[in-house]
Amino acid sequence: MKNNPVVSVVIPTYNKVRYLKEAIESVLNQTYLNRDVIVVDDGSTDNTAEIVKSFNDPRIIYSWHENKGAAAARNTGIKNAHGKYVAFIDSDDLWLKEKLEKQVDFMEKNPDIGLLGTGSYEITDEGKIWSKKIFPTDNKILQKDLIKYNPFIQTSIMAKREVFDKAGLYDKTFQESEDYELWLRIAKYYKIANLPEPLVMKRYYGDCLSPAKDKKQLYFVLKAKKIAVDRGQYPKWCYIYLIRSWIFIKIPFSWRKIIRIYLLKKRFYNVPGRHSAGK
Repeated sequence: MKNNPVVSVVIPTYNKVRYLKEAIESVLNQTYLNRDVIVVDDGSTDNTAEIVKSFNDPRIIYSWHENKGAAAARNTGIKNAHGKYVAFIDSDDLWLKEKLEKQVDFMEKNPDIGLLGTGSYEITDEGKIWSKKIFPTDNKILQKDLIKYNPFIQTSIMAKREVFDKAGLYDKTFQESEDYELWLRIAKYYKIANLPEPLVMKRYYGDCLSPAKDKKQLYFVLKAKKIAVDRGQYPKWCYIYLIRSWIFIKIPFSWRKIIRIYLLKKRFYNVPGRHSAGK
């Protein structure tokens, strides 16, 4: 790689001291070295500050503010980012060692790409891999699919720093699915892509999604889709996806879980012929 642009890594965290050290270590252990790390403490009440400071690493910038939510914490990180690229990792997730190197290489070779994700491993609370997600990679397919569902994992994202100047920051009014709403905005101005291989480990805590939280997520997904269609990013017939989301909200929670598992397997675990990245 001829150029070695700086990557600013943003780690928002709130009372995740159990996992934070391992997450930071996965960033510091990257094969790509030209990076800085911005840990944004969203008002934690545990010993998050002590964990961060224990690294005694000049590459790590620690920022604290009162609890405002994940969107505000990521925005704080973006505002303090000085790299050409910004990458995000949630404080309970992990990166594989070559994650940044492979993404920077791809972004440098494809300067028209503004947002880049990767495949992911899903891991248990104890860190054991239990499944793998492979996402569509082609810009045209992703642009088409984005109004239907979110084909990106937040903790895999790398974006050009400039996209946030043009598309804006995370919408703090979104209590859930704020990442999906932002991806839709970015996709209006830039090409988007995924690397096909899993380069991150996303932690799941079993059956932790309550019916109320699930319904709230679906509501904000519906809102994000409506905003995208209303601003002319997608044709009016795409309101059908809003109707489908609205119907899904009305379905009993137990049924939604079954349908969601089926759709996840159909979309992410078997997508033959959909991996021509960057075109």
